Amino acid sequence: MRSTLVSINLVFVLLSFVSFAKADISNDFESLGSNKKLVKRAKAYNSNRKVRIVQRRTVDRNWRLEFGVTGGLVAGGNAYLETEHIGGLIDLHITPRVSIGARYNENYNSLTAEGKDVFTRANTARVQNNNFDVPDVDVPLNTTLAVISFYPLYGKVNMFDMGVAQFDVYGLAGYGQTKLESGTSPTITAGGGIGLWLAQHFSARFELRWENYQDKVFTGSRDLNLTTASASIGFML
Repeated sequence: MRSTLVSINLVFVLLSFVSFAKADISNDFESLGSNKKLVKRAKAYNSNRKVRIVQRRTVDRNWRLEFGVTGGLVAGGNAYLETEHIGGLIDLHITPRVSIGARYNENYNSLTAEGKDVFTRANTARVQNNNFDVPDVDVPLNTTLAVISFYPLYGKVNMFDMGVAQFDVYGLAGYGQTKLESGTSPTITAGGGIGLWLAQHFSARFELRWENYQDKVFTGSRDLNLTTASASIGFML
């Protein structure tokens, strides 16, 4: 009997405590309006305010040296030639916004379908002792350029859920020379690309450049405008 009475008393005590706690919480919320400072702050809060967040670059490029191996294709220029190239690049990143460097391409040339047809007809005419014209082709052997690059835009990209890489969209301009069978010619270039900074010491680039130089044919010198596309893998010190 005594245990039953004790249990009943404990239940009443617990119920009284819960009711008291609820009353305190309710009173606290109702009293919020009397706190003038809190009300003033709540009214001043603008729920439509937009906050711009720019993440810091994950790969430091202050006074970093980048070396790369490149390969790509050349479009335009001599209609009788198609050119592929391999080479290298070096860039000194002064800041994440600016770098200076060099590009070198060793060219591998072959005749286009049109070029093969023209030379075949010329050889056939020569064998038959007929008059024939041989097209004059001044083959580009290699190109060396000094460049300066600007990186105005950057962001991050998910690499197939394997990690997040930082990238920069950049523009560049440069000057150098192209070595041809006839000699060398001053060369100017301009273009841009995307640089991927895969880790602190590894990089990749996709670059598209316009190039201009002069070759020499029977009729004299002529301007050539080419488009060079290249991809590279690099290492950063």
